[in-house]
Amino acid sequence: MNSSKILRLVARNALLGAALLATLATSAILTMRVVLSSRDVAVPSLAGRALADAGALAAERGLALRIEGRRHDGSVPADHVVAQEPPPGGTLKAHRAVRVWVSLGPRRVNVPPVEGESARTARIALEQAGAPVARLVEIEDSAPEGTVLVQRPPPGDADLSDDGASLLVSRGPGGASYVMPDLIGREVGEALAVLQSAGLKVGDVRYRTYPGVEPGIVLRQAPPAGYPVSPRAALTLDVSKAAS
Repeated sequence: MNSSKILRLVARNALLGAALLATLATSAILTMRVVLSSRDVAVPSLAGRALADAGALAAERGLALRIEGRRHDGSVPADHVVAQEPPPGGTLKAHRAVRVWVSLGPRRVNVPPVEGESARTARIALEQAGAPVARLVEIEDSAPEGTVLVQRPPPGDADLSDDGASLLVSRGPGGASYVMPDLIGREVGEALAVLQSAGLKVGDVRYRTYPGVEPGIVLRQAPPAGYPVSPRAALTLDVSKAAS
């Protein structure tokens, strides 16, 4: 074999070796990428962080952010993360995205004055202003039953959380009590006047035919005479009526 043939053979083998090495290197790189992209990554805590800071922290772990929505939140400043999925400590594959919800900050509303109004009127006014009632607490008070005593937030321009407004409402003078008067045998109009003057109310008046008794006379009462009653108690009277 002459020298030129030997040189050609050596050159061809060198080229084959180089091609083989390149193939192996490419395969190794692809394998490494697959391994790295399939590894599990611990999800960091992002809630409460500014959106830019949350994105940088996720990127350090090889993760991305995906904003799923924005909502008002009275406790989290605008453009900060309100919630995330998966939660902190969960895992994702590298290069996957953490889903986040971003705060729009507190909701500004013009709260109308409702103290002194009935709870029903207050609810309607607050709902129309965009501040629905989220919490209503009743206490015994000298104010009439159902009267709004205190409102939060107070009237005026205010930051409102998603919880809405709160009302403190009177359930009436619960400590006051009366002794049920004896109404049997009285004319119904007189009996109702007696109850009204005592601050009591009648929940039901039932008319019944009773032989020998003229119409409009109280036949029975509940509670009975001498029984302690509160202004909130609904009383019942049975009253005679004319025979049909």
